[in-house]
Parts: sequence; C-alpha cells; structure tokens
Amino acid sequence: MIAYMLALFSAGIPPELVISSLAEEKDYNPYVFTIKKIKRLVSGFRYKFNAAINYVSKKVKIRYFKEFLLRFSQAVTFGDDMVSFLNREIEFIINEYSANLSRKIESMNNFLSIYATLNSSLTFLIADMTILSLLYNAGIQIILDIELMSLVIVGFVTLMMYSMYRPESYIIYSIIDKVLFAGTIMIVTFVSLIYTNYILIAALGGVLIAIGMRYRILDSKINSMERHYLLFIRYLAQNYALVGNLQESIISVMRGDLGNARELVKRMVRRLKFGVDDERVLNLAGKESRSVLISIINMILYKTVSAGGNMMIVGEVLNKVGDTILNIRARKEQNGRAFETSIYTLQVSTAAVSAAIIAVVGILSLIFSSQNVSTVFQFSPVNIGLVERLLLIMLVFLSIANGIAISIAYGKSIYVSLYFIGILMAMSAISYHIVLVFTNHLFASFFSSSPINIQS
Repeated sequence: MIAYMLALFSAGIPPELVISSLAEEKDYNPYVFTIKKIKRLVSGFRYKFNAAINYVSKKVKIRYFKEFLLRFSQAVTFGDDMVSFLNREIEFIINEYSANLSRKIESMNNFLSIYATLNSSLTFLIADMTILSLLYNAGIQIILDIELMSLVIVGFVTLMMYSMYRPESYIIYSIIDKVLFAGTIMIVTFVSLIYTNYILIAALGGVLIAIGMRYRILDSKINSMERHYLLFIRYLAQNYALVGNLQESIISVMRGDLGNARELVKRMVRRLKFGVDDERVLNLAGKESRSVLISIINMILYKTVSAGGNMMIVGEVLNKVGDTILNIRARKEQNGRAFETSIYTLQVSTAAVSAAIIAVVGILSLIFSSQNVSTVFQFSPVNIGLVERLLLIMLVFLSIANGIAISIAYGKSIYVSLYFIGILMAMSAISYHIVLVFTNHLFASFFSSSPINIQS
C-alpha cells in the first residue's frame, strides 16, 4: 500500500487525491476501510487533512498502521518530501516485517516440535489402554472413548496451530480449487471411516499425492516466476526512465534472460502491439500469473505509468519489497524441510509401533484364552479387528493433521498439504502392514512348539 502511495506522490499528486485514489482500491483490506473514512471526512465533511487522520487513527486497532497514519499526518502537515518520507517508511516496515517473521518462525518451530510429539503419543495412549482393558476387564468402551478423545485433541490442536501460524496466501486460487480440496478431504475421511484397511489407505494416499503434486508444481512454478519477474521489473524501470514508453521498454528487456516469466512478458508485448491499453495488459498479466505479488506489482506499475511517476524510484522499491518477501519464503522453505523429515520419521515409527502393539495384543489374547492360563487369570476379551481399525483411523487423521503442519512449516498454502497428506498415508499404511506381518511371523516362530495357535 505504501509503494502504491509512493508511486502517486512521485508524480506530484497532492495527498488528498492520493487518499481518494487509494480508497478506490479493493486489494488493501483491511486498511482501505480506514482510508475510506479519511476520504469521507476530507471530501464530504471538509475536515482538514491532519485532523481527519488524527480522528480516524484513534479507532484503528492495528498498531503499525496507526503509527504510520500519525507519522503520515505529521509529514503532510510540516511539508516533508513525501517520496523520501515513504522510502524511509518502507525501509522501516521491511525491517519490522523481517524481525517479526524471524520471531514467528522461531515460535512456530517450538510449537511444531510439541505438536509432533503430542500427535505421536496419542497412538501409544490408545495402544496402552488396549492392553490395560485386556488385563483389567475394562472392556472395549474405554478404547472407543480414548479414540474419540484423541481425535478431538488432534483436531483442536491442528485448528489452533493453523489459526496462529497460517501462511500468507501468495497464489490466486479459484473456486474449483477450494471445492476440490474440501471434497478430497471429506471423501478421504468418509471412506477411511467406512472401509478401513491398509490397502485402501495406501491407495487413497496415492490419489492425494497425484492431486497434491499439481499444487506443489504450481507453487514452485509461481515462486520461480516471481523471482524472474522481479528481475524484469528492475530492468524495466531503468529502461522506462530513459525511453518513457511501456511497450518499447518491455521489448528491450526481453533481450535478456527472463526465465519462467518470459511467456508472461511475451503476452504483454503481444497485447500492447494490438493496441490494448496499459491497465488491461498489466491486470491480465497479474491474473494469468496467479501470483498475488505480481498482481500488486503490476497495479502499482500502472499507477506509476498513468500518473507520470518516477519509475526508477518505484521500481527500486518494488524490487526491495519483493526480494524481502521471497527471501523470507526461502527461510521458511529451509525450515520446512527439517520439520518434514522429522514428521515422516515419527509417522512411520508410530505406524510401526501400532502394528507391533496389535500383534502383542493378539498374542496376549490367545495366551489368556488358553485353558491353563484362563483358570489363573481372568481377562476381558478384546475385538482385535476393531482395535486394528481404530488405530488405522487414528493414523489417517494423524496424516491429515501432520500434512497440514508440514505445509504451515513450509509457509505454503493448505492446498499443497494434500501432497504431504498423501505421502504420510501411503507411508503409514505400508509401514503398518510390513511390521504387522513381520511381528506375526516372529511370534509364530516363538510359539511354533507351543499349544497356542498364533496363526488363528
């Protein structure tokens, strides 16, 4: 928003008209609501500019925005150079943004470590209660209660984590994407609850990997395009400052390497040659890129061109802001890789231990059901098939929760989590089955000479 204001002030537009123009934009929520109030007081009720800002700022709850409005009011009142003032503000905000994100990443790492440990321990809790219910005649109801409690805890903690550390949305998703994500999660959950077996879970994991791969590839493509587009903006600003024509400036920049942004820039040039106006060309390029960053950059570029602003100054600011955002994303990417590895290890270990517990409960049930032991110990028989189903359901829900956690650690959208959920489900099902078969064969070899039939 400040870069948008800088573009207009660099063209010599007075503050009142800058506020009026900013109030018409819809991409700067929730700040536009406050800007509209200032515009209404200045234009409709004939307030003085600084008086209107001081009055409105009293009701602003966002601290950084409130402080900016007060400094902006003072700069206008004392006749400061607004371009220099806004440049200083942008520097200050970039530093504050970087510092806040660093603290947030550190806090998120601590929370995710506790989150992963808690999730993995819930499966062991179900397994322990299964053994206790077998030994102390607690019945199957306590296992069902523990399962329900564990699912509620997983859902609540995941929702809390997402609300606290929800990543910024930097990709424009359509309604189809939202419906596809919600429908996929609902279908996977419903099918897993009704038809619970390791083959189905592994197959559903494969489907989720295929769907999530689309979003993961799109995310990587847009991230690469944004980096090349920032390079394009840097040289475009330099050329436009000399040439003063958008089409000629873009054509001259295209002689260099634009990477993934080349096709997007080619379409811009083609439309300009056909006589499409600058605003429509830049808006279409932003929508086609599906990048929030590119869309906002193009909007500011158009305002700079149409108002006759200083393209060199605006281009440098846009590059500075864009580089900061992309560098923070790179830090989150590195942070996410470490967390992803630990989650995969915990998930596989949890699935393996769950399978081993099922085998142990099965052998204990057979031992206690033998005639010699049953005369000494009284036990409550446990439905092993039901316990196995409950543990598999728990693994599915843990896969969904941990997949969302990985996408948050990466700083990516929730749509990319489908890919991680699929991997976790497939790994859990395969690990579960392999360990279960291996443990059953191991116990079978131990009790091969025993009257207890382990294969039953």
